[in-house]
Formats: sequence, structure tokens, C-alpha cells
Amino acid sequence: MRVTLDTNVLVSAFISKHGTPADILDLIATFEEITLALSDEILVEFVDVMSRKEVQMSLGYNKSDISKLENAIRNIAEIIVVKSDYKAIKEDPEDDIVVNTAIDGKAQYIVSGDRHLWRLGEFMGEQIVNPKIFLSIVTKSFGDLIISDSNSELE
Repeated sequence: MRVTLDTNVLVSAFISKHGTPADILDLIATFEEITLALSDEILVEFVDVMSRKEVQMSLGYNKSDISKLENAIRNIAEIIVVKSDYKAIKEDPEDDIVVNTAIDGKAQYIVSGDRHLWRLGEFMGEQIVNPKIFLSIVTKSFGDLIISDSNSELE
């Protein structure tokens, strides 16, 4: 199973370490059958969001912590060189990088907290789902996993 996570899911995994996005990252790190397809562009956006003063102050992360988080994500991800240039998200063209990463990374799923991405439902064969739905898909695929009860903000 190949999956691309939107930046908002990556950030949410570190905002609430007990939420659905964190559970998803844990499962990706645990099961070699799940490949996380990301691009440098998604990771640059992740670092940018995590480096915002309000986020740093709220979460207590410093630049060194953010660098360690980025490296941890890189260690569990396959970094895709994005060549596609589809214009799929009219409401937020910056999110096209997520779709293009998924296409070039041959992901079956795009996991996002953005409703305008969900509205597509699928694009070029990639299903676009929210974190809760993806967690359900993974649970069905890999049997009865022990997953914490979590109420994610990205439902």
C-alpha cells in the first residue's frame, strides 16, 4: 500500500501525538507494507509550518526539534522527485503538489484534512480520504490492530 500524506496531516501528527494522524505515522513506521510517498516540496512546507513562531511557541519546538522531526519523517518515507504538473485543486493550487507527489509516487491514497481535496474523491486512481477513513482502511487491511481511541481535529 502506497500513501501520500498532506502537510496538514504531518503537522497534526506532531500537534497531537495521540490523534489519528499520529496513529497513521506510527502505522507507516511499523508496517513495511505501507510506503509513505512524499516529496521535498511537502517536507519544505512541513518545516515552514512547524517553524512559524505561533506554532513553535504553542508546541515548544525549536529549530533543532523541527529538523529532527523532518529527518524522522524522511527516514520512513520514500522521497519522490515530482515531475507531474497537474492542476487539480482550483480552490488552492498550492495543494497540487500533494496530488502530483501521489501520482509520481504511485500512491493509492492521498490522506488530507483539506475538504477541497476530499471533494475530488479521487484523482488519476488515487483515492483522497481524511485521516479517520484512511485509518479504517489500514485497520481492515492489516487486521485487528491496537490503535488508541483518538478524536482528531482532521475528521
